[in-house]
Amino acid sequence: MKDTKIPLDIIFLDEDYEVTSITKGEPLSETPIYGEGDYVLEVNPDSGINIGDELEFVESEDESGKMHILDSKGDTQIVLEGGERIFSIPNTKILIKFAKKADLMKNDNAYKALGKRVFKFLTIQDSNPVEYVEQK
Repeated sequence: MKDTKIPLDIIFLDEDYEVTSITKGEPLSETPIYGEGDYVLEVNPDSGINIGDELEFVESEDESGKMHILDSKGDTQIVLEGGERIFSIPNTKILIKFAKKADLMKNDNAYKALGKRVFKFLTIQDSNPVEYVEQK
């Protein structure tokens, strides 16, 4: 929740997609969130999902391997095909600033600075301590 500015419910699911625990994610908190389960699902708070519920994930042939990012009304905002990265809002703002500068200057140094910043953020994501990604 470190760079997340909205509250979330963190839903832990077992191998049968039964909800085993729910934790309230507090905006901007750096406290690791732990729960019992094999999968983690982040949803808007007060979704109506309860411990013991069994969730069903329906996958159609034409949507296989795709993830839908939903807005607060449950409508699809974007469809991820696989392999994409999601950056925090502060990091996205920084990347937009570097991209605008590169577009304005149109020189190799500005494009290199943008590329270095992107790879810096990717390296940070890839090297986050396990408490940011590990379930217990």
